[in-house]
Amino acid sequence: MRDTDGIAVRGNRMLLTRRFHNRPGVELSRAELVDDAWVITTQEKLRPPGPVVMHCAQGRDGCLWLRAGDSWLHIET
Repeated sequence: MRDTDGIAVRGNRMLLTRRFHNRPGVELSRAELVDDAWVITTQEKLRPPGPVVMHCAQGRDGCLWLRAGDSWLHIET
């Protein structure tokens, strides 16, 4: 996914986030590894409780932590 700013991987599943410049919200994509290629399975727009800044997402142990304002959102793969 172009302009990805957050990534988390667990096994054959992956989460990707992309922040929209000057707009509230983040695009969340879920992908699965199929025949040695990552395939996007779903996409959704998240509306976090606060503003999302550049480099706001951190992947750890297959989970994505997304910083929005004074809060952290936890997203599972």
